[in-house]
Amino acid sequence: MFVFREAELKDADRIANLHAQSWQQNYRGSFSDEFLDNEVLDNRLAVWRERFRNPNEHQHIVIAEENRQLLGFICSYFKENPIYGTYLDNLHVSDTAKGKGIGTKLMGNLAQEIIGRNYKNGFYLWVLNTNYAAISFYDRIGGESLETVEANDIGDTVFQKTRYVWKDMNAFLKLVKTKSRIER
Repeated sequence: MFVFREAELKDADRIANLHAQSWQQNYRGSFSDEFLDNEVLDNRLAVWRERFRNPNEHQHIVIAEENRQLLGFICSYFKENPIYGTYLDNLHVSDTAKGKGIGTKLMGNLAQEIIGRNYKNGFYLWVLNTNYAAISFYDRIGGESLETVEANDIGDTVFQKTRYVWKDMNAFLKLVKTKSRIER
């Protein structure tokens, strides 16, 4: 049975480990092998420990667990952008849990939270153009690809990333509910 809960300080290192593993599996070609093989874990540990020590007032982190094993997490920032709304900064699911609907449920929880807080805008994220599995997933669950830009804000190289947006939270929830029934 999956459990979804707000993350706590004690979860920081587990989140950092899953985040680093996900980058190692999905960002080859976007970041250097040197960074992914030797630096990414320390980089992510520093980021996550800081996020929990000094959280942004709009930060919202939820994890998915089963038998206390971390299966995935989402980190978002409410009201981050006046046009696109909430920024979904991180969504990662462990390889062993992919295909079980965890990423969709985490995003669904975010959409429900946005509705519950009565925010008018939806949410958006940036995805690296080499992360084909994530792009396919976002396309399947109604993401709208808006723009592609060159960046070097993470890792150690320049890469291309695309902004995906979900504007209508009720439509998003209806779509993912319908898709989850079809995929069963």
